[in-house]
Amino acid sequence: MTLRYSLDFSEDPAPEAWIAVPILEGRGADRQRRKWAKKCAELRWALEDGGPRDKSQVKELARWLEGFSERLPQRTPMQHLFAYAPDLRKELLPFFFYAAQSEGPVEPVLDTLVRRNQPGAAQDPQIVDFTTDNLGKGMRSICHFVPKGGEALCMSVNYGWRVDSCGIDLSMRTVSDNIGWMSANIDAFDEFARLLKVIVHPNDTTVD
Repeated sequence: MTLRYSLDFSEDPAPEAWIAVPILEGRGADRQRRKWAKKCAELRWALEDGGPRDKSQVKELARWLEGFSERLPQRTPMQHLFAYAPDLRKELLPFFFYAAQSEGPVEPVLDTLVRRNQPGAAQDPQIVDFTTDNLGKGMRSICHFVPKGGEALCMSVNYGWRVDSCGIDLSMRTVSDNIGWMSANIDAFDEFARLLKVIVHPNDTTVD
């Protein structure tokens, strides 16, 4: 069963450094994706003081956004996707969201969501409680590992919550080999996570 839910924020407007990326499928998806990426890049750059240096920067952001929307959902199970873009001149960082109906005791579920026993771990993960007012009981982990078939050390930041008010278990995660930059932005990731709210549509489900 696929659970339909939406993500919102407890503050308005939404955090400026975070871009909601649509996951588009079916006929006409490529055209919709290009149109969205172009418009989003133009609007996002318009918010910057001084705007872009030249049109190539807008086109580059549009390419990044289009690529995220097209490629990442094919590689990683997800229902929602955000791009963290504090500097539009640099590479974007994807954040993946996946939710399922709550089942069983909460602690083992949260351990799974934050990848307590991630394969290829270079050291024990750093796991802390991460309960928020909007999402409820949760955890956050920082994991260092070498991916299967890879050589470079990577870092993943993984959040998991049991959202009792909605009856779901929700995960939010990202991964990159840019470990220093990731580590310097943990506070920004945490701030974003604390703003998140979930709206579940219980009558809008499909059987997989």
